[in-house]
Amino acid sequence: MTLLNTRSIICLLIGVAAVGCAAEEARVVEPDAGAAPSDVGSARIDVTIPGFDVGPLDRPAADVTPKSGDVGPDAPEVSRAMFCEGSGPPVTVGAPGATRCAGRLAETLFRYALCSCSNLGLAGFLRTDSYDSATGMMGRERGGAVGVNGNYTIVGYSQIGDTLTMSGIAPLRLIGAHNIDGDFNLGGPLEVVGTLDVARNSRIRSNITALGPIHVHGDLLHQSGALALGAIRVDGRRSSGSVTVDPPCACGASEIFDVAAAVRDAQDHNDNADTGFDAARFNAIIGAQVTTLPCGRFYAERVAGLGSVTLLVEGRTALFIGGDFDLGGFFDVQLGPRGELDVFIAGSVLGAGYLRMGGTSRPSGIRIYIGGARGFTLLGASRFVGNVYAPRAAVTIAGYMNLHGALFARDIITGGDLDVHYDRSILRAGDACPDEPMPTACRRCGSCRASQACVGGACGMCRTDADCCEPMVCATTTGRCESIPP
Repeated sequence: MTLLNTRSIICLLIGVAAVGCAAEEARVVEPDAGAAPSDVGSARIDVTIPGFDVGPLDRPAADVTPKSGDVGPDAPEVSRAMFCEGSGPPVTVGAPGATRCAGRLAETLFRYALCSCSNLGLAGFLRTDSYDSATGMMGRERGGAVGVNGNYTIVGYSQIGDTLTMSGIAPLRLIGAHNIDGDFNLGGPLEVVGTLDVARNSRIRSNITALGPIHVHGDLLHQSGALALGAIRVDGRRSSGSVTVDPPCACGASEIFDVAAAVRDAQDHNDNADTGFDAARFNAIIGAQVTTLPCGRFYAERVAGLGSVTLLVEGRTALFIGGDFDLGGFFDVQLGPRGELDVFIAGSVLGAGYLRMGGTSRPSGIRIYIGGARGFTLLGASRFVGNVYAPRAAVTIAGYMNLHGALFARDIITGGDLDVHYDRSILRAGDACPDEPMPTACRRCGSCRASQACVGGACGMCRTDADCCEPMVCATTTGRCESIPP
């Protein structure tokens, strides 16, 4: 079977789970007249798994909220009702019995629109901006930070709506026009052949060569002894001193979220039996299948086949996949207004067919976590919706890509243009989660809520931007760490 006009492998992952609360039924439906080529000549099987109605997803039930002591090996198992009402964490993190709400996990991992553990390379332009889907506004606003632990190379121009941080020591050569609406932090030498405009502050750890004009609207700090030559305009304070540029992306061995461990736990702790969900349901997809799942946590052995799958997501759902994701037909997901989807794939993404995605009204409600190390490709001229975490895999983008959400990967390489629209509401994904005991000693980043600072080893309110995890800034009136003001 010929693969159909693949749009995006990451988009494909967004359809891996679905939710609904209808009675169980199975029926054969003839394909639509305008169906994709893979639909023609095959019946469509609609499968709905029995479920039950639950209360509002944004309001934890008062009588089921876990207490501060409900952690550790002897902690009570989170019930399906607790999970569906938003008060139960679906992911096991760390020692057995230690749990963390998926929303809290998402808001700490997806602080950047693009985050690369190694390198970010672009042959075309890069443009990032943001919007807040919770407000219903879809305009292009400031926001969409970029973090690179290694090196950043670009052939075209860039318009970055927030901070750009590159901790690698290789030289960064910028040709053409480049605009950064946040801070600019660089661990190696900088050579500007075209123009560079930085809206806030800049820290450069090595030499600066301005063959074209550089304009820093805030302060400029460069390493003592480093050369700074050319047309460099600084509106704020210009100084030299010690410069340290820490890796912006949490890619250390102890920092990477263990997706495979979460999936192994879900293999033993899931709602399959309660709902009649078969773990082998997606093992060999043939023809066109439409599946509706009730809210809950489900374990599937793998996703594979030459057929096509449509999944309907209307409530709070988590799907854990024990193997790889390899599908030849289309994979389509429809996320309802109250739908929330977390997908955890222990293996890698191997193949994909034609993809049909839903709207871009709420990318923050879709989160995909990939544990495998095999790289995968997004074909251009497509739209990707959601937030993907693949710290061990290289992601290649062929052609133009219009991305709504965030991408965290080992390497990000594109041969075309990349347009990223970051959904800032991902930073509040944990607001509906239950209260959790704060760590006795927090690290600067990762231990606290995205909106919290780690000050003196304790999670709490920020006082300055330095208290917050980059690229967050401190809103001094509220003491919250927030995205750069739009």
